Amino acid sequence: MPARDSVHHALVFGGLFLLSVITLSGAPPEDLPLHPPENSVISEGEYLVYEVSWTVFKLGTIRLWTHGDYTAEAYVDSYEGLPIVDLHSIHYTKMDSCFYSLASHSVEKHDDEWQGQEYRYDTARRCIYVEEICKKDLRSPPYKRETRDSVQLATKSFLDGVSIAFFPRGFLHAKRTLTIPTVLYGKLGETTFRFSEKPTTESIDADPQPVRVITVTGSTSAEGIYGMSGDFTGWFSDDEAGVPIKGKLQVLIGSVTVELIQWTRKGWTLPR
Repeated sequence: MPARDSVHHALVFGGLFLLSVITLSGAPPEDLPLHPPENSVISEGEYLVYEVSWTVFKLGTIRLWTHGDYTAEAYVDSYEGLPIVDLHSIHYTKMDSCFYSLASHSVEKHDDEWQGQEYRYDTARRCIYVEEICKKDLRSPPYKRETRDSVQLATKSFLDGVSIAFFPRGFLHAKRTLTIPTVLYGKLGETTFRFSEKPTTESIDADPQPVRVITVTGSTSAEGIYGMSGDFTGWFSDDEAGVPIKGKLQVLIGSVTVELIQWTRKGWTLPR
């Protein structure tokens, strides 16, 4: 695999861990959770910045904005001057109070335009229509829109690219294993979250003291860009906010690390 493609894949998949590890299909489990045990995850104006690393290379950042109406935006950008990657993508989701997806779209910059996917939900028929879109710039409407595929769902509730970063935050202290239907890049699959029972600590470069966290391990069968899928580990703050602190996951080229480097959330500090 060429080095440019490898690093591009790592940065994209690192972003999707928060968006992404961040899916659709499978029969809905009988105990599909309807109400998250924690109700303090959503905070108007929450702003989290993560750095994506692959081996010794610092690849770029993921900026995640949260709004009080259960919408979120994620911006994935490679660092300027990298000779092997130039990536800029934007991902949007609207969720219900349980963090299941209600609307989703994403775009990625290609030369002088933005290309991406938009999901049109038909909940009555339990179907998603996957549309490819092209835009001259971010402010203009798509000049091209084409339905590429449709996905039949077994359940009305599922996760998308960004909402997968919020779902474990809401159920962080559930002390159980949950398998949730998921859609990633228009691909079908499901994601399993295994919530640990005991808090531990994790270190990050942005703060000199260890952070008290809950570990979430899991795997996704959803096949993302360039065939990415598999196991992951995430560390979330051990409090009602459940802020993602760090994540590690395996990609085709090895291990990718996603780490919190900047945060703004009213009244919140890292738990000790």
